[in-house]
Amino acid sequence: MEKLYLITGATGHIGTVLIPALRGRGARIRILCLPQERQFAPADVEVCEGDVTDAASLKKFFDVSGYGETTLIHCAATITVASKENPQVWKVNVNGTENVMRMAADAHIRRVLHVSSVHAIPERPAHEVIREVGSFSPDLVHGQYAKSKAAASETVLGFARRGLNVSIVHPSGIIGPGDLRQRNHMIRTIRAMASGAIPFAVRGGYDFVDSRDVVEGILACETGGESGECYILSGQYLSVLELQNTVRRIVGKKPLKTEIPHGLAKRIAPAAERIAVLFGRDAPIFTPYAMHTLQTNGHFSFEKAKRAFGYAPRPPEETIRASLEM
Repeated sequence: MEKLYLITGATGHIGTVLIPALRGRGARIRILCLPQERQFAPADVEVCEGDVTDAASLKKFFDVSGYGETTLIHCAATITVASKENPQVWKVNVNGTENVMRMAADAHIRRVLHVSSVHAIPERPAHEVIREVGSFSPDLVHGQYAKSKAAASETVLGFARRGLNVSIVHPSGIIGPGDLRQRNHMIRTIRAMASGAIPFAVRGGYDFVDSRDVVEGILACETGGESGECYILSGQYLSVLELQNTVRRIVGKKPLKTEIPHGLAKRIAPAAERIAVLFGRDAPIFTPYAMHTLQTNGHFSFEKAKRAFGYAPRPPEETIRASLEM
């Protein structure tokens, strides 16, 4: 019998890269899509309209009768770096994930991959490399998005303990191709750097990973990962100055030589966010949380994923070029 892939969040950044990667596998692809997002769905997949926060709307999506094997890849999430609390973040990321896992268990889905985030993992001191953990708590991380991903990850592990064959992957800061709807905060930042709209570098940095590497990691985890285990899918740490100057080199601009101290950036960020919102930008890129993230320990190890299923990210300049060429 034919194999079926179920994908939530299929019109998002990772979903957009994931679907072409699955086409060559000779399997059926079924995606869950909000009614207002159906226009972004690929033409050659089966579309089920529904909302992860509404369990009743997921029944058709989880009807897998007639298929031999079924794999669910749960990508749906609400991502934000904004200061204002957004109830949808918890509703989608936590309640929605619980609905999806419960229905996957009830439908006896053979294999489940949950796309979490490194933000779910508690930060370590600056001199330590961050690795996978075996439990999660919102109280150990900072910011509404991180807290929601921590709670969701702990929920998923609970289903694993009850017998669901589910693994968790934790991408770092995703950039690269596939952001067709232009919602990715970091890609908008990179393009602003390229245009000269951000003519400075803030002291700090983070780990950035290619969307294509994340997709390859997810699909490799399907067969190489173990149930109840978590795998970091990171790339390489770059300071903001390194990122800025890589972008500037690609577009033919002179390199920057200085960095704005974090204290100054931290003082400016609240006003910058308010001005962006005032001018109708519902997803500002210069926010206190974004500045906070750049000061945290962004050194992650992907060694566990490398050992388990051969995960190997590409060089960051290739990813940055791809982010600018879309």
